[in-house]
Amino acid sequence: MLTDSVYAGLPVRTQYVTSDPAEAAHVYEVTYGQGVRLAAVATGRPLRHSRWNAGAYFLDDISVNMDLRVNAEPLGNLVITAPRRGYYGHRCDGIDELVGPGELAVLFQPDLPGSSWSCDVELDSVVLDLSLIDKVARADPDRPVAPLRFSSFRPISADAAWRWRQTVKYAESVVSAVGGASASPLVLGGVGRLLAAATLATFPNNAVREERPGDRADAHPGTLRRAIAFIESHAGADIGLVDIARAAATTPRAVQLAFRRQLGTTALAYLRRVRLDLARQELSRAAPGDGTTVAGVAARWGFADPRRFADRYLATYGELPGRTLHR
Repeated sequence: MLTDSVYAGLPVRTQYVTSDPAEAAHVYEVTYGQGVRLAAVATGRPLRHSRWNAGAYFLDDISVNMDLRVNAEPLGNLVITAPRRGYYGHRCDGIDELVGPGELAVLFQPDLPGSSWSCDVELDSVVLDLSLIDKVARADPDRPVAPLRFSSFRPISADAAWRWRQTVKYAESVVSAVGGASASPLVLGGVGRLLAAATLATFPNNAVREERPGDRADAHPGTLRRAIAFIESHAGADIGLVDIARAAATTPRAVQLAFRRQLGTTALAYLRRVRLDLARQELSRAAPGDGTTVAGVAARWGFADPRRFADRYLATYGELPGRTLHR
């Protein structure tokens, strides 16, 4: 059975279940792109594929109970897999590996073809659009972007793998609240950048930002003024550090240095404070009976967890957000 829907701003749940090898091939083409070619041998047991679609990233839960062979043209996105049961093999860029329970792996280089095989395996998978990588790793707006490449498909350490798994658990908790207050564009965008940053920190790659000679010289008051002006005029948009740096006509590292030197904080902490002030203004303006809730306001301004929002609000303003709302 095939159940599908189109992403329209909120996370969308899609589920496929089939015991037919031909339909399984169609499932993979729909979910991973036209360049995926699949050969499957029926075992009488189904292939199950469940996906949360959050626009620029997908969270997948896959159970493969048939003998599956996949050949893929360059996917143009990043796929990270984590088997819970069973094993799968993959081959790309001269690397041939077997991945099993408790392990993590990048499936293929995003711009190179690859192949994989599996039978009787259950795994979690995260698919990231490369635009998310650009949003967290574009160090120099004037430098051409090289293709993202991994020197190893495995994590740099067990600690890094654990942190990646915790990030994915957090992402799942947010996107599974479909239709709830936490599923706002700012929250979902922040989760996407968090997944991309965690992935780049977990697997060795060529996107790690290096300090350029001009970064310290660029960390001057003019850079700070441009960054603050952009933050304050775009606080309601889904922006991150790279967007702020582009608006300030410099690099993310130079922006960070400017904020630390002159304000003793970071650009993203400043952005959170501006959004907190705007949330307070919205709570203060709310009229009785207009449907305004603390959770809804928090999510609109990028705060996914109402409890953490309340703690930060209390520490900043000396009162809980509910008191501001009902005063």
